[in-house]
Amino acid sequence: MQTQQQPGSEPDRVRQTEELNRNELRFLDIADAAPAMLWVTEPDGNCSFLSRGWLEFTGQSKEDGQGLGWTEAIHPDERQAATDAFLAANTQKKEFSLEHRILHVNGHYRWVIDAGRPRFSANGDFLGFVGSVLDITDRKEAEKALHATQGMLSAVFEALPVGVAVVNQAGQLVLSNQEMHQYLPTNIMPSLDDARHHRWKAEHADGRPFARSDFPGARALRGERIVPGIEALHTSDDGAEIWTQVAAVPLLNSDNQPSGQVSVVTNIDNFKRTEAALRLSEANQRGLLDEVTKSNKNLSEFLAVLAHELRNPLAPILTGLEIMRRRADNPDTVTNVRGIIERQVTQLSHLIDDLLDIARVTNGKVDIKRELVDLKGIVSNAVETSLPLIEQGGHEFSLKLHAAPLPVNADATRISQVIGNLLTNAAKYTPHGGSITLTVQRDGDDAVISVIDSGIGIPEESLESVFDMFSQVGRNMDLAQGGLGIGLSLVRQLVALHGGTVAASSEGAGKGSTFVVRLPLDLETVAGGAGADSLGAAGAATKTFRILVTDDNVDAALTLAALLEMQGHDLRVAHDGPEALQLAGQFRPEVVFLDIGMPGMTGYEVARRLRTMEGLARSTIVAVSGWGAKDDLARAEEAGFDMHFTKPVEVSRLSEFLASLD
Repeated sequence: MQTQQQPGSEPDRVRQTEELNRNELRFLDIADAAPAMLWVTEPDGNCSFLSRGWLEFTGQSKEDGQGLGWTEAIHPDERQAATDAFLAANTQKKEFSLEHRILHVNGHYRWVIDAGRPRFSANGDFLGFVGSVLDITDRKEAEKALHATQGMLSAVFEALPVGVAVVNQAGQLVLSNQEMHQYLPTNIMPSLDDARHHRWKAEHADGRPFARSDFPGARALRGERIVPGIEALHTSDDGAEIWTQVAAVPLLNSDNQPSGQVSVVTNIDNFKRTEAALRLSEANQRGLLDEVTKSNKNLSEFLAVLAHELRNPLAPILTGLEIMRRRADNPDTVTNVRGIIERQVTQLSHLIDDLLDIARVTNGKVDIKRELVDLKGIVSNAVETSLPLIEQGGHEFSLKLHAAPLPVNADATRISQVIGNLLTNAAKYTPHGGSITLTVQRDGDDAVISVIDSGIGIPEESLESVFDMFSQVGRNMDLAQGGLGIGLSLVRQLVALHGGTVAASSEGAGKGSTFVVRLPLDLETVAGGAGADSLGAAGAATKTFRILVTDDNVDAALTLAALLEMQGHDLRVAHDGPEALQLAGQFRPEVVFLDIGMPGMTGYEVARRLRTMEGLARSTIVAVSGWGAKDDLARAEEAGFDMHFTKPVEVSRLSEFLASLD
């Protein structure tokens, strides 16, 4: 007869102990295999277990981390606070979560979340803590990038001469500038705040007062585009009344639904009060009244364009910020989104630069720093700035330069800006696949810059008005690719400051345009026969090389070659791998700029073959590619490239690189 064992007997205790041991071993195996770093402490707070993840992450041994030894891995600035917080939680037997840095095995500190929960036995005895450590460095970097991006946006907004506010769908203010704060001291848009709404007075055309839901901000949140906006009288905190113009546009998400709105408030008080005063003597001052009315209309048009231009970059910026918040633990996502945001912030910065430039020139505050320079040398910077937009439009670009130097007394930066604005304007208003020609020639006592395009043309009655402020408003907005319509106005004023002239001509709509800038030559220098070496910094480069440019994009190759040739280099151009190898054997280039993504024979293969050719062992081979990931850089180095530039590459960077070569 089998004897039944009593609970609590020796065999039963043995089995329980064995089961506990098996469970403990099972836990240790799971802990070591877990992606997080796990740890266990005893009731006195001393650490009794650290998983393999911790040991591999920190480089500590099991013995080093026992007791409170694990705290030695914490950054010295945070070690005491983290230790005190853990011991306090241990005393109180409460959950805790800490963020601090720990030393990684690679010698760098990384951010982690260290969180623990108390353990209790079946009868309630405190057994210590079990917890985990998670690496959150990528999240911290994302937060840092997020704050930096918001800082850049704030800086851009502060330069605007109008009040700007970005509001989300819930009516919460996301971004605003100081100019807007005078209208919104509570940081709430007027269209959404009953307490502030009485500060704004506006009437419909039939005399009805605007309700809160009628204001541009509220309507934009419903998907309406309110530009140029409405005129509204705002009462400030001190009781002063100011006439403003309020416009708003919706921000749309990927489903084309409103996700927020951008409001722009402009102070038009001077316009309105001058208009009112003039109406008192309207019969005698009709002309002046018309000028004021026209200025007010121009301001309204400007407001419409500004609201449109702000919306374009702000929509992807706000979407990107939200993605960064939600996917902060994904470094690839953060990197991609950050790149998008930085490009959009750059676009915003360009808008601000245009505004500030036109304001300085109009108020006579622009500083022209003239020096004797060769006009041909200025061209490279201008073309470099405009080339990405020209290539984006698929345009054929040609450059024709006068053979001899063209000395002018000019501000090289400002004249480069003039040429760049004309080229950018041509690229914007030329349908895809058009042609753009830049010529720099001499005509008597003048240097003549001509930009000729095959674009949409200009009606005869508009040839002069294209140089007026905001002239793109109302014409061909579907072809415009950004900007406030002040580029040509800025061109005319900058050219005038140099004693020159600019004129536009066209055979009519759809027949292209020609813009001609004339600048006076420095006749003494011309008469003296001075060469390029006697001119300013825009002259030829001090070091020259035999250079081979290879790119299957014909326009890109020829343009780069022309710009480098202007710096005094000896150039050859190839458009595929076999042609490059043939030219290299004959020309023996000292430097090769080589596109990687060519059909047939890739740049990698061309580079390998160049390295085996006689006389090219010491040649510098430079990759110029649209691919710039780490794997691409490593592959380029393996193929024999000495340097890698990611497109679009600034010619100034190539020039600096060439200047650094022996």
